[in-house]
Amino acid sequence: MKALLYKDFLVLWKQMKFVIFMVAIFCLLPNLGFGLNNMWVVYAGLVIPTSLLAYDERARWDNLAEMLPYSPRQLVLSRYVFGWGATLFAGVFYCIGLLINGQESLETGSFATLAALFSVVLVFQAVLFPLIFRMGVEKARVCMILVIAGVMGVWGASAYLLEKQPALLPHVPLPPVLVVAVVLCLASVKAAEKQYAGRRW
Repeated sequence: MKALLYKDFLVLWKQMKFVIFMVAIFCLLPNLGFGLNNMWVVYAGLVIPTSLLAYDERARWDNLAEMLPYSPRQLVLSRYVFGWGATLFAGVFYCIGLLINGQESLETGSFATLAALFSVVLVFQAVLFPLIFRMGVEKARVCMILVIAGVMGVWGASAYLLEKQPALLPHVPLPPVLVVAVVLCLASVKAAEKQYAGRRW
């Protein structure tokens, strides 16, 4: 699997060096009320691995991969690992940014925000990756836009209720939420492996 990850890194470096630089810079910046550092953590965890899958799809990489000594599980798991690595990369720069911006940033719950962002990214990966392996990147993107729109609608409604009537929404501690997100993402690897075997593109 190391060779697969190295291949993905080379593709990433050749095609998306500027994106890597932007992720690092914006994750280092303080929030400033715009949420740019939050957005770029999500961007790194979803858009970067999806873009790599799109490059592979256009290059017919899977046709070549079938002739190489890799099992479908290795091929699928390598994509997940790269997605997790991209998320962690953004998270590291996010934490460095918090430390650079001083203790005040640490006291505003930014680390809890990062845990929430990781949870969101892992859940979306758990949904998105099996779709991509089944239908291809372009069709899966359309489905994912619908899923994101639904999630954002629920998120917005929850935020409104929390602001107007805090008692209506119970407080859920973030560590269990993050654990659930990790379990869902790991469980989706097997599902993605099955979808990869029956892909239609």
